[in-house]
Amino acid sequence: MTSPAPSPHARRTGRRHTHLIGLLTALKVRSRLTYAQLAARAAGLEDTVAVSASTLKRAVDPRTVPQEHVVTAFVRACGAAIEDERDALKVWRAARAEDRGILAALRAPSVSSTRTRADFRAVLVAAYERAGAPPLRVLQDRAGTDEADGALLLPLTTAWRITRREGQGPANWTQCEAFLRGCGVHPRRMGPWQDAWKRTRTLPRAELGSTAADIRRTTRGGPDTVARHDAARLAAGIRPVVEALAADPGIRNAPATLAAGVQVLADALVVMYRSASREAHRNGTTPPDWITATNLVPEPPPPATAA
Repeated sequence: MTSPAPSPHARRTGRRHTHLIGLLTALKVRSRLTYAQLAARAAGLEDTVAVSASTLKRAVDPRTVPQEHVVTAFVRACGAAIEDERDALKVWRAARAEDRGILAALRAPSVSSTRTRADFRAVLVAAYERAGAPPLRVLQDRAGTDEADGALLLPLTTAWRITRREGQGPANWTQCEAFLRGCGVHPRRMGPWQDAWKRTRTLPRAELGSTAADIRRTTRGGPDTVARHDAARLAAGIRPVVEALAADPGIRNAPATLAAGVQVLADALVVMYRSASREAHRNGTTPPDWITATNLVPEPPPPATAA
């Protein structure tokens, strides 16, 4: 009797997933323990999530890639060394990225090659995928908290928008650094990331690159679209004026001229703040730091509400 032909829709086990299965199987064989015994050992280990015998058995099932905590419990229950655990998790991350298929389709540039905000959003997603696309709460825990007041450094809504490439990305470098830390990027490797962050924050609007939300709104238009474009033009024009006011001794020594110039800047910043606040509210982020930090807008005006 011949075996039935495999379904054309059957899921193929990836090469890295196959490698993971072989690695876990070899550890179990070396431990000479049953799955029930492995589950009992895992339950008694510190800093290890308890898993059932059936869950451990599914860890070597070619039909699905196991979760990270299952791989950790499996390896530790087998009595493997720290190096073995590190290798197993490295293989798991590769298997997970292979299974999701997002990283291969993303075609993100290297960090040093990023030139637009679209590039930067892509490399952030690539970092997340290479980390095994952990659950967002796990990512948030790994991102850490502010030592001063214990505040979470990475809101879940921000993490979600980064992984979906929604909006303009992290609101500031602190959020960006927290996200990367959650993805396992070592502090010693943050330098190129921060350089890329600064490089893509200073580009004119035409070079920022479109967001997913921008693309969806291209046919809508309306007052908000005009306001965003006006804010971008104001941002490009205000900075050199501020620098001129600060650098020119003649202007500094002419109080009336300076007062008039500051009033013009204040009016422009109010318009820009309203537009940025509206967009930030929609994106779940905060207005740009250089707007909110200035004392030219002593109290942020309330966002516009629908009539």
